[in-house]
Amino acid sequence: MEGAILESAVRALSKYPLCDRCLGRLYARLGRGWSNKSRGDAVKRVLVMELHWRAREGDSSASRLLQSLSPNIGWQALEAARQLSPGIQVEVRECYICRGLLDDAISRAAYLGAELLRAYDISKFVVGVRLGSDVRDREEEVKSYAGTAYSESIKAEIRREVGKAIASQGVAAPDFDEPEATILVSFPGGDVEIQVNSLLYRARYWKLGRNISQAYWPTPEGPRYFSVEQALWPILSLTGGERVVIHAAGREDVDARMLGSGRPMIVEVKTPRRRRIPLGELERAANSGGRGLVSFRFEAPARRAEVELYKEETARVRKSYRAVVAVEGGASVDDASLIKNSIEGRTIIQRTPSRVLHRRPDIVRRRKVFRVECSPDAGGLLLECLVEAEGGLYVKELVSGDSGRTTPSFSEVLGRSAVCVELDVLWVEHESLENIKAK
Repeated sequence: MEGAILESAVRALSKYPLCDRCLGRLYARLGRGWSNKSRGDAVKRVLVMELHWRAREGDSSASRLLQSLSPNIGWQALEAARQLSPGIQVEVRECYICRGLLDDAISRAAYLGAELLRAYDISKFVVGVRLGSDVRDREEEVKSYAGTAYSESIKAEIRREVGKAIASQGVAAPDFDEPEATILVSFPGGDVEIQVNSLLYRARYWKLGRNISQAYWPTPEGPRYFSVEQALWPILSLTGGERVVIHAAGREDVDARMLGSGRPMIVEVKTPRRRRIPLGELERAANSGGRGLVSFRFEAPARRAEVELYKEETARVRKSYRAVVAVEGGASVDDASLIKNSIEGRTIIQRTPSRVLHRRPDIVRRRKVFRVECSPDAGGLLLECLVEAEGGLYVKELVSGDSGRTTPSFSEVLGRSAVCVELDVLWVEHESLENIKAK
């Protein structure tokens, strides 16, 4: 048989029955603008015509070959085979690779996928495929036997054809850069699922009261504290989401307020059913849940990559704190001056505080203090201090020393016990995403 494609097709079809799609996929990278189904059909038609021509010219081997290949070729060969051998009975065999399921599977997945995209208000999507190992093995066997270097995988064909069929319905458009959901097709099982990407928003929060946690803290009796996360729950009614998660640039203690600049965060709404909610509506809903104790500002939509960038940024940004400090025996202007001269500009060495040692590894961290300004109150009992330092500094332990686990500390410098009785975060440095990427 002359011609590389026909030689390859004869080799494949002499051993394996193949549907149009599964044969055409062997030549998927040849020609442009055609489906694999049309490629397979074209190869079969040309092959049948070539063999029929030769048989009509008296080539008995061509006649025998056409008759032997007919069950594996399919309907394209039936009439020619019957003309050459009247009365012959040809039973078309099931496709070796897809078992004859591929056409219907693509149509069904496109229909169900479109319905799922409508249900979740999706405008941009991609298609993923879970392929049975037996199908993959059979396909590799045929490709190896046929000896073609221009094939593609059945997974690639399913992804493309289901995506095109969904897009043709005007439901949503394929988008490989920022999809809102993945339609996941199982073949040959037939299951069609949707994996909805979370909604992500850049935002800030302010904690205006104390004893408010950042994350939801459930107990058998109910939440241990009111939380920033809990305050955001009203946005679930707007978005139809299943859960809200906070990715913040650090966190403050439960008994510390977050004032001033607010703390930058990314709000993640998981499995939303409604996606196009104006930021102002989300912000109003969140603030309604804040009970006057937590307030929010929603700034812009975010991307998944920003979540990790926020976490990476936390370790190097500066933060400013207001600490009210009780000093054993009272506090003076000289104490304030001694603290400033001894702590400002120093690198503080801290072991994991004893108060969190039960849930965090015992490690040593080093954080620089850039600025300390303290002044005694009118009664000389307390110091009010402004501390500016690298993110991750444990300020309460900077004051107390934590039995020597933090050095230097206010207590060490003064030679007397010092305790932080109130702590507020006033400012969290936050770079733009573009600046972080540039570093």
